[in-house]
Amino acid sequence: MDSLRSVDHAVMREMNTALILECLHQHAPLSRARLAEMTGLNKATVSSLVRELLDAQFVRENGLNTGDTGRPAIQLELNPTAGAIIGAEIGVDFISILLTDFSAGVLWRVYERTSHLDGQEAILERLSIGLGQAQDAAQKVGLPVLGLGLGVPGLVNVATGNVLFAPNLDWTDVPLRQALESRFSFPIHVDNEANLAALGEAYFGAAEGARHVLYIHSSVGLGAGVVLDRRILSGVAGLAGEVGHMTLEPNGPLCTCGNQGCWETLASQRALFHRIRDALAAGRESWLAEATDGMLAPLTIQLVIAAAKRGDEVTLKALAETGRYLGIGLAGLINALNPECVVFGGMLSLAHEYLLPPMRAEIERRALRWSREGADIVIAAFGADACAIGGVATVYHRVLSQPLAARER
Repeated sequence: MDSLRSVDHAVMREMNTALILECLHQHAPLSRARLAEMTGLNKATVSSLVRELLDAQFVRENGLNTGDTGRPAIQLELNPTAGAIIGAEIGVDFISILLTDFSAGVLWRVYERTSHLDGQEAILERLSIGLGQAQDAAQKVGLPVLGLGLGVPGLVNVATGNVLFAPNLDWTDVPLRQALESRFSFPIHVDNEANLAALGEAYFGAAEGARHVLYIHSSVGLGAGVVLDRRILSGVAGLAGEVGHMTLEPNGPLCTCGNQGCWETLASQRALFHRIRDALAAGRESWLAEATDGMLAPLTIQLVIAAAKRGDEVTLKALAETGRYLGIGLAGLINALNPECVVFGGMLSLAHEYLLPPMRAEIERRALRWSREGADIVIAAFGADACAIGGVATVYHRVLSQPLAARER
Protein backbone atom coordinates (compact mmCIF):
# COMPACT_ATOMS: atom_id res chain seq x y z
CA MET A 1 0.00 0.00 0.00
CA ASP A 2 2.86 2.38 0.86
CA SER A 3 4.45 1.72 -2.55
CA LEU A 4 1.14 2.53 -4.28
CA ARG A 5 0.89 5.79 -2.35
CA SER A 6 4.47 6.60 -3.36
CA VAL A 7 3.69 5.96 -7.03
CA ASP A 8 0.50 8.02 -6.82
CA HIS A 9 2.41 10.88 -5.20
CA ALA A 10 5.13 10.77 -7.87
CA VAL A 11 2.56 10.78 -10.68
CA MET A 12 0.66 13.69 -9.12
CA ARG A 13 3.89 15.63 -8.65
CA GLU A 14 4.82 15.09 -12.30
CA MET A 15 1.36 16.23 -13.42
CA ASN A 16 1.53 19.35 -11.26
CA THR A 17 5.01 20.17 -12.54
CA ALA A 18 3.81 19.81 -16.12
CA LEU A 19 0.85 22.07 -15.33
CA ILE A 20 3.19 24.81 -14.08
CA LEU A 21 5.43 24.56 -17.15
CA GLU A 22 2.48 24.65 -19.54
CA CYS A 23 1.11 27.69 -17.75
CA LEU A 24 4.47 29.45 -18.05
CA HIS A 25 4.68 28.53 -21.74
CA GLN A 26 1.34 30.19 -22.43
CA HIS A 27 1.36 33.14 -20.03
CA ALA A 28 4.89 33.96 -18.77
CA PRO A 29 6.17 35.96 -17.05
CA LEU A 30 4.24 34.98 -13.93
CA SER A 31 4.86 35.20 -10.20
CA ARG A 32 4.58 32.22 -7.88
CA ALA A 33 1.37 33.64 -6.44
CA ARG A 34 -0.12 34.10 -9.91
CA LEU A 35 0.89 30.54 -10.82
CA ALA A 36 -0.96 29.27 -7.76
CA GLU A 37 -4.08 31.21 -8.82
CA MET A 38 -3.99 30.00 -12.42
CA THR A 39 -3.21 26.33 -11.69
CA GLY A 40 -5.38 25.94 -8.58
CA LEU A 41 -2.41 24.52 -6.66
CA ASN A 42 -1.62 25.76 -3.18
CA LYS A 43 1.26 28.21 -2.76
CA ALA A 44 3.46 25.75 -0.87
CA THR A 45 3.19 23.19 -3.67
CA VAL A 46 3.96 25.81 -6.32
CA SER A 47 6.98 27.08 -4.37
CA SER A 48 8.35 23.57 -3.94
CA LEU A 49 7.91 22.62 -7.61
CA VAL A 50 9.29 25.93 -8.85
CA ARG A 51 12.37 25.37 -6.70
CA GLU A 52 12.89 22.00 -8.42
CA LEU A 53 12.41 23.55 -11.86
CA LEU A 54 14.88 26.30 -11.06
CA ASP A 55 17.43 23.71 -9.93
CA ALA A 56 16.82 21.72 -13.13
CA GLN A 57 17.17 24.98 -15.12
CA PHE A 58 13.83 24.55 -16.93
CA VAL A 59 12.66 27.82 -15.34
CA ARG A 60 14.46 31.07 -14.56
CA GLU A 61 13.66 34.20 -12.57
CA ASN A 62 13.25 37.35 -14.61
CA GLY A 63 13.17 40.46 -12.42
CA LEU A 64 10.40 41.96 -10.34
CA ASN A 65 6.89 42.91 -11.36
CA THR A 66 6.49 46.48 -10.11
CA GLY A 67 3.55 47.43 -12.36
CA ASP A 68 0.76 46.04 -10.16
CA THR A 69 -0.39 47.33 -6.81
CA GLY A 70 0.96 45.58 -3.78
CA ARG A 71 4.31 44.03 -3.02
CA PRO A 72 6.61 43.47 -6.05
CA ALA A 73 6.92 39.78 -6.94
CA ILE A 74 9.70 37.86 -8.67
CA GLN A 75 8.63 36.87 -12.18
CA LEU A 76 9.22 33.41 -13.65
CA GLU A 77 9.58 32.23 -17.25
CA LEU A 78 10.82 29.18 -19.14
CA ASN A 79 14.58 29.13 -19.49
CA PRO A 80 15.74 29.23 -23.16
CA THR A 81 19.05 27.64 -22.10
CA ALA A 82 17.37 24.61 -20.47
CA GLY A 83 18.50 22.57 -23.45
CA ALA A 84 18.58 22.30 -27.22
CA ILE A 85 16.02 20.56 -29.43
CA ILE A 86 16.50 19.19 -32.95
CA GLY A 87 13.65 19.33 -35.46
CA ALA A 88 14.11 17.67 -38.84
CA GLU A 89 12.26 16.68 -41.98
CA ILE A 90 12.98 14.14 -44.68
CA GLY A 91 11.23 15.61 -47.70
CA VAL A 92 10.71 14.07 -51.09
CA ASP A 93 13.65 16.06 -52.47
CA PHE A 94 15.38 17.57 -49.43
CA ILE A 95 16.54 17.15 -45.85
CA SER A 96 15.98 20.02 -43.41
CA ILE A 97 17.41 20.17 -39.87
CA LEU A 98 16.96 22.89 -37.22
CA LEU A 99 18.60 23.22 -33.82
CA THR A 100 16.73 25.46 -31.38
CA ASP A 101 16.97 26.52 -27.77
CA PHE A 102 14.17 25.77 -25.30
CA SER A 103 12.16 28.79 -26.49
CA ALA A 104 12.27 27.57 -30.13
CA GLY A 105 14.83 30.18 -31.13
CA VAL A 106 16.86 28.81 -34.06
CA LEU A 107 20.56 28.34 -33.20
CA TRP A 108 21.71 26.38 -36.27
CA ARG A 109 20.23 24.99 -39.45
CA VAL A 110 21.01 23.09 -42.64
CA TYR A 111 18.99 22.45 -45.79
CA GLU A 112 20.19 19.96 -48.38
CA ARG A 113 18.64 18.94 -51.69
CA THR A 114 18.23 15.19 -52.24
CA SER A 115 16.44 12.76 -54.55
CA HIS A 116 14.57 9.58 -53.66
CA LEU A 117 16.66 8.06 -56.47
CA ASP A 118 19.69 8.40 -54.18
CA GLY A 119 18.31 5.43 -52.28
CA GLN A 120 17.24 4.93 -48.69
CA GLU A 121 20.69 4.19 -47.26
CA ALA A 122 22.26 7.29 -48.85
CA ILE A 123 19.50 9.56 -47.55
CA LEU A 124 19.73 8.13 -44.02
CA GLU A 125 23.50 8.57 -44.08
CA ARG A 126 23.16 12.22 -45.09
CA LEU A 127 20.52 12.70 -42.40
CA SER A 128 22.80 11.17 -39.76
CA ILE A 129 25.68 13.43 -40.78
CA GLY A 130 23.42 16.47 -40.44
CA LEU A 131 22.13 15.34 -37.04
CA GLY A 132 25.70 14.86 -35.88
CA GLN A 133 26.49 18.42 -36.96
CA ALA A 134 23.45 19.68 -35.03
CA GLN A 135 24.63 17.82 -31.93
CA ASP A 136 28.09 19.39 -32.30
CA ALA A 137 26.49 22.84 -32.60
CA ALA A 138 24.58 22.25 -29.35
CA GLN A 139 27.75 21.18 -27.57
CA LYS A 140 29.53 24.35 -28.72
CA VAL A 141 26.96 26.51 -26.92
CA GLY A 142 26.90 24.21 -23.89
CA LEU A 143 23.34 22.91 -24.26
CA PRO A 144 22.25 19.27 -23.81
CA VAL A 145 20.12 17.87 -26.64
CA LEU A 146 16.69 17.11 -25.18
CA GLY A 147 15.50 15.16 -28.21
CA LEU A 148 14.82 14.96 -31.92
CA GLY A 149 11.45 15.29 -33.65
CA LEU A 150 11.61 13.97 -37.23
CA GLY A 151 8.91 14.24 -39.89
CA VAL A 152 8.49 11.96 -42.91
CA PRO A 153 6.03 12.22 -45.84
CA GLY A 154 4.20 8.94 -45.31
CA LEU A 155 2.49 6.52 -42.93
CA VAL A 156 4.37 6.24 -39.64
CA ASN A 157 3.82 3.91 -36.71
CA VAL A 158 4.49 6.51 -34.02
CA ALA A 159 4.86 3.90 -31.26
CA THR A 160 7.74 2.12 -33.01
CA GLY A 161 9.08 4.92 -35.19
CA ASN A 162 8.75 2.72 -38.29
CA VAL A 163 7.89 4.25 -41.66
CA LEU A 164 5.20 1.89 -42.94
CA PHE A 165 4.68 3.39 -46.39
CA ALA A 166 6.07 6.57 -47.96
CA PRO A 167 5.12 6.32 -51.65
CA ASN A 168 6.80 9.57 -52.69
CA LEU A 169 10.07 8.30 -51.20
CA ASP A 170 9.48 4.74 -52.39
CA TRP A 171 9.99 3.49 -48.80
CA THR A 172 8.17 0.57 -47.19
CA ASP A 173 8.65 -0.82 -43.65
CA VAL A 174 11.71 1.23 -42.70
CA PRO A 175 12.70 1.03 -38.98
CA LEU A 176 13.77 4.68 -38.99
CA ARG A 177 13.86 5.40 -35.26
CA GLN A 178 15.78 2.20 -34.58
CA ALA A 179 18.36 3.09 -37.23
CA LEU A 180 18.93 6.51 -35.65
CA GLU A 181 18.92 5.23 -32.06
CA SER A 182 21.92 3.08 -32.94
CA ARG A 183 23.84 6.33 -33.59
CA PHE A 184 22.42 8.87 -31.15
CA SER A 185 21.62 8.70 -27.43
CA PHE A 186 18.95 11.44 -27.20
CA PRO A 187 15.21 10.60 -27.40
CA ILE A 188 13.91 10.34 -30.98
CA HIS A 189 10.30 10.83 -32.09
CA VAL A 190 9.20 10.05 -35.67
CA ASP A 191 5.87 11.13 -37.11
CA ASN A 192 4.14 12.14 -40.31
CA GLU A 193 5.30 15.53 -41.62
CA ALA A 194 1.83 17.12 -41.53
CA ASN A 195 1.20 15.97 -37.95
CA LEU A 196 4.40 17.61 -36.77
CA ALA A 197 3.76 20.78 -38.77
CA ALA A 198 0.28 21.00 -37.23
CA LEU A 199 1.72 20.76 -33.72
CA GLY A 200 4.38 23.36 -34.52
CA GLU A 201 1.80 25.86 -35.75
CA ALA A 202 -0.38 25.16 -32.70
CA TYR A 203 2.49 25.66 -30.25
CA PHE A 204 4.47 28.49 -31.80
CA GLY A 205 2.83 29.67 -35.04
CA ALA A 206 -0.31 30.78 -36.83
CA ALA A 207 -2.65 28.63 -34.71
CA GLU A 208 -1.17 29.49 -31.32
CA GLY A 209 -3.99 29.70 -28.81
CA ALA A 210 -6.49 27.72 -30.93
CA ARG A 211 -7.86 24.49 -29.43
CA HIS A 212 -9.07 22.73 -32.61
CA VAL A 213 -6.60 23.01 -35.48
CA LEU A 214 -6.64 21.49 -38.96
CA TYR A 215 -3.32 21.83 -40.77
CA ILE A 216 -3.07 21.16 -44.52
CA HIS A 217 0.41 20.48 -45.86
CA SER A 218 0.67 20.66 -49.65
CA SER A 219 4.05 20.15 -51.26
CA VAL A 220 4.96 17.31 -53.62
CA GLY A 221 2.22 15.35 -51.85
CA LEU A 222 -0.63 16.43 -49.60
CA GLY A 223 -1.45 15.54 -46.03
CA ALA A 224 -3.14 16.90 -42.93
CA GLY A 225 -2.63 17.08 -39.21
CA VAL A 226 -5.34 17.60 -36.61
CA VAL A 227 -4.49 19.03 -33.18
CA LEU A 228 -6.99 19.00 -30.32
CA ASP A 229 -5.91 20.86 -27.19
CA ARG A 230 -2.24 20.70 -28.27
CA ARG A 231 -2.37 16.98 -28.91
CA ILE A 232 -2.10 15.36 -32.31
CA LEU A 233 -5.16 13.34 -33.29
CA SER A 234 -3.23 10.24 -34.29
CA GLY A 235 -5.87 7.52 -34.74
CA VAL A 236 -5.73 3.98 -33.38
CA ALA A 237 -2.48 3.13 -35.22
CA GLY A 238 -1.06 6.65 -35.48
CA LEU A 239 -2.06 6.94 -39.14
CA ALA A 240 -4.73 9.66 -39.01
CA GLY A 241 -4.38 12.60 -41.40
CA GLU A 242 -3.75 10.81 -44.70
CA VAL A 243 -6.34 12.99 -46.41
CA GLY A 244 -4.19 13.32 -49.52
CA HIS A 245 -5.32 9.80 -50.44
CA MET A 246 -9.06 10.34 -50.16
CA THR A 247 -10.67 10.00 -53.58
CA LEU A 248 -12.00 13.17 -55.22
CA GLU A 249 -12.14 11.95 -58.82
CA PRO A 250 -12.89 8.19 -59.16
CA ASN A 251 -11.38 8.07 -62.66
CA GLY A 252 -8.78 10.77 -62.03
CA PRO A 253 -4.96 10.68 -62.32
CA LEU A 254 -3.05 7.67 -61.01
CA CYS A 255 -1.57 8.32 -57.57
CA THR A 256 1.75 7.00 -56.23
CA CYS A 257 -0.29 5.01 -53.68
CA GLY A 258 -1.87 3.00 -56.52
CA ASN A 259 -5.32 4.61 -56.31
CA GLN A 260 -6.87 6.96 -58.86
CA GLY A 261 -8.06 10.50 -58.30
CA CYS A 262 -6.56 11.03 -54.84
CA TRP A 263 -6.78 14.58 -53.54
CA GLU A 264 -3.01 15.01 -53.80
CA THR A 265 -3.09 14.23 -57.53
CA LEU A 266 -5.34 17.30 -57.93
CA ALA A 267 -4.25 19.78 -55.25
CA SER A 268 -0.50 19.43 -54.65
CA GLN A 269 2.64 21.07 -55.99
CA ARG A 270 3.06 18.10 -58.31
CA ALA A 271 -0.51 18.58 -59.62
CA LEU A 272 0.16 22.28 -60.26
CA PHE A 273 3.33 21.49 -62.22
CA HIS A 274 1.51 18.82 -64.27
CA ARG A 275 -1.12 21.36 -65.29
CA ILE A 276 1.54 23.81 -66.44
CA ARG A 277 3.51 21.17 -68.34
CA ASP A 278 0.35 19.87 -70.04
CA ALA A 279 -0.55 23.39 -71.18
CA LEU A 280 2.92 23.99 -72.60
CA ALA A 281 2.90 20.59 -74.33
CA ALA A 282 -0.41 21.60 -75.94
CA GLY A 283 1.28 24.65 -77.45
CA ARG A 284 0.13 27.36 -75.01
CA GLU A 285 2.50 30.32 -74.76
CA SER A 286 4.00 31.04 -71.37
CA TRP A 287 6.91 32.92 -69.85
CA LEU A 288 7.74 29.68 -68.04
CA ALA A 289 8.76 28.02 -71.32
CA GLU A 290 11.55 30.57 -71.66
CA ALA A 291 12.44 30.52 -67.96
CA THR A 292 12.85 26.71 -67.97
CA ASP A 293 14.51 26.47 -71.39
CA GLY A 294 11.54 24.74 -72.96
CA MET A 295 10.84 22.73 -69.79
CA LEU A 296 14.33 21.22 -69.81
CA ALA A 297 15.01 22.86 -66.43
CA PRO A 298 12.82 21.91 -63.46
CA LEU A 299 9.86 23.99 -62.35
CA THR A 300 9.87 25.51 -58.87
CA ILE A 301 7.24 27.28 -56.82
CA GLN A 302 9.39 30.41 -56.95
CA LEU A 303 9.31 30.37 -60.78
CA VAL A 304 5.55 29.80 -60.76
CA ILE A 305 5.02 32.78 -58.45
CA ALA A 306 7.26 34.94 -60.65
CA ALA A 307 5.21 33.95 -63.70
CA ALA A 308 1.95 34.70 -61.90
CA LYS A 309 3.21 38.16 -60.97
CA ARG A 310 3.83 38.76 -64.68
CA GLY A 311 0.21 37.88 -65.42
CA ASP A 312 1.15 34.66 -67.23
CA GLU A 313 -2.20 33.12 -68.28
CA VAL A 314 -1.03 29.48 -68.25
CA THR A 315 0.27 29.88 -64.71
CA LEU A 316 -2.76 31.77 -63.42
CA LYS A 317 -5.14 29.18 -64.84
CA ALA A 318 -3.13 26.30 -63.32
CA LEU A 319 -3.07 28.04 -59.93
CA ALA A 320 -6.82 28.71 -60.06
CA GLU A 321 -7.58 25.05 -60.84
CA THR A 322 -5.27 23.84 -58.07
CA GLY A 323 -6.85 26.27 -55.60
CA ARG A 324 -10.30 25.07 -56.62
CA TYR A 325 -9.46 21.45 -55.81
CA LEU A 326 -7.85 22.52 -52.53
CA GLY A 327 -11.15 24.20 -51.63
CA ILE A 328 -13.26 21.20 -52.60
CA GLY A 329 -11.30 18.89 -50.32
CA LEU A 330 -11.13 21.42 -47.50
CA ALA A 331 -14.88 21.98 -47.59
CA GLY A 332 -15.43 18.29 -46.82
CA LEU A 333 -12.88 18.34 -43.98
CA ILE A 334 -14.37 21.49 -42.47
CA ASN A 335 -17.79 19.81 -42.52
CA ALA A 336 -16.38 16.64 -40.96
CA LEU A 337 -14.07 18.15 -38.32
CA ASN A 338 -15.53 21.59 -37.54
CA PRO A 339 -12.08 23.11 -36.84
CA GLU A 340 -11.53 26.43 -35.14
CA CYS A 341 -8.48 27.21 -37.27
CA VAL A 342 -7.40 25.90 -40.69
CA VAL A 343 -3.69 26.41 -41.41
CA PHE A 344 -2.48 26.17 -45.01
CA GLY A 345 1.19 25.19 -45.18
CA GLY A 346 3.82 23.39 -47.23
CA MET A 347 5.69 24.67 -50.29
CA LEU A 348 2.46 25.29 -52.19
CA SER A 349 1.36 27.79 -49.55
CA LEU A 350 4.06 30.17 -50.80
CA ALA A 351 1.63 30.86 -53.69
CA HIS A 352 -1.27 31.57 -51.31
CA GLU A 353 -1.95 34.95 -52.92
CA TYR A 354 -3.25 33.10 -56.00
CA LEU A 355 -4.59 29.94 -54.37
CA LEU A 356 -6.69 31.39 -51.54
CA PRO A 357 -9.38 33.15 -53.64
CA PRO A 358 -10.51 30.01 -55.55
CA MET A 359 -10.03 27.93 -52.40
CA ARG A 360 -12.28 30.21 -50.36
CA ALA A 361 -14.85 30.32 -53.16
CA GLU A 362 -15.22 26.52 -53.11
CA ILE A 363 -15.39 26.43 -49.32
CA GLU A 364 -18.09 29.12 -49.43
CA ARG A 365 -19.98 27.08 -52.01
CA ARG A 366 -19.65 23.61 -50.48
CA ALA A 367 -19.10 23.81 -46.70
CA LEU A 368 -21.97 24.11 -44.24
CA ARG A 369 -22.38 27.73 -43.22
CA TRP A 370 -22.12 27.03 -39.49
CA SER A 371 -18.89 25.07 -39.91
CA ARG A 372 -17.18 27.41 -42.37
CA GLU A 373 -18.05 30.53 -40.36
CA GLY A 374 -16.32 29.01 -37.33
CA ALA A 375 -13.13 28.16 -39.25
CA ASP A 376 -10.46 30.84 -39.47
CA ILE A 377 -8.27 30.11 -42.53
CA VAL A 378 -4.68 31.28 -42.09
CA ILE A 379 -1.29 30.79 -43.75
CA ALA A 380 1.36 28.79 -41.89
CA ALA A 381 3.75 31.05 -39.99
CA PHE A 382 6.76 28.85 -40.64
CA GLY A 383 6.23 28.07 -44.33
CA ALA A 384 8.68 25.41 -45.47
CA ASP A 385 10.07 25.15 -41.90
CA ALA A 386 6.71 24.11 -40.41
CA CYS A 387 7.53 20.40 -40.14
CA ALA A 388 10.98 20.94 -38.58
CA ILE A 389 9.52 23.43 -36.09
CA GLY A 390 6.83 20.83 -35.42
CA GLY A 391 9.57 18.35 -34.63
CA VAL A 392 10.84 20.84 -32.07
CA ALA A 393 7.29 21.23 -30.74
CA THR A 394 6.79 17.49 -30.21
CA VAL A 395 9.98 17.24 -28.13
CA TYR A 396 9.02 20.45 -26.31
CA HIS A 397 5.56 19.03 -25.56
CA ARG A 398 7.02 15.81 -24.19
CA VAL A 399 9.46 17.71 -21.97
CA LEU A 400 6.69 19.95 -20.65
CA SER A 401 4.50 16.87 -20.06
CA GLN A 402 7.20 14.89 -18.22
CA PRO A 403 9.85 17.38 -17.06
CA LEU A 404 11.20 15.28 -14.24
CA ALA A 405 11.76 12.31 -16.54
CA ALA A 406 13.44 14.60 -19.07
CA ARG A 407 15.72 15.97 -16.39
CA GLU A 408 16.76 12.45 -15.33
CA ARG A 409 17.62 11.57 -18.94
